[in-house]
Amino acid sequence: MNDESNSSKNILHIPHYRILAWIFAGTALAWVSWALVIMKLDPYSSMQLALPLFFVSLFVALSGSFTLLLAFLKKWRSHDPIYIKHIVVSLRQGILLSLCTTLCSGLLVLGFLRIWNGLLMVVLMMLIEFYLSGKDEL
Repeated sequence: MNDESNSSKNILHIPHYRILAWIFAGTALAWVSWALVIMKLDPYSSMQLALPLFFVSLFVALSGSFTLLLAFLKKWRSHDPIYIKHIVVSLRQGILLSLCTTLCSGLLVLGFLRIWNGLLMVVLMMLIEFYLSGKDEL
C-alpha cells in the first residue's frame, strides 16, 4: 500500500521536458492545420465545413500556446523544477483562456460580441479558475 502511494507521488514529479515537447509538437501541428484552413477553405462556399474546422483548430492551437506560455512563465518566476502537476494547472488555465478567446471570436463572427459579453465571459472563466485552483495543492 505504501509503495502505491510513493509511485503515485513519483509520477506527479516527473520532469517536464518530454511532456512539453509533446505539447509543443501538437501545438505546432494545430497551428499548421489552422493555417491550412485559412488558406485552403473558402468560408463563403463551404461554411458548414470551414467555420467548425477554423474554430476547432484555433481552440487547439491557442490551448497549446497558452499552456506553453504559462508553463514557461511559471518556470521563469519560480526557478524551481516544474513537474507534471504544474503542467496540468497550466493546461487547465490554457484551455480556459483559449475557450474564452474562441467563444469571443465566435460571438464576433455572429455579430453578438459586445463589451459586456466579453467581460462576462472573462469573469466566468476567472470564477471557474478560482474554484478549480482552490482544490489544487501546489
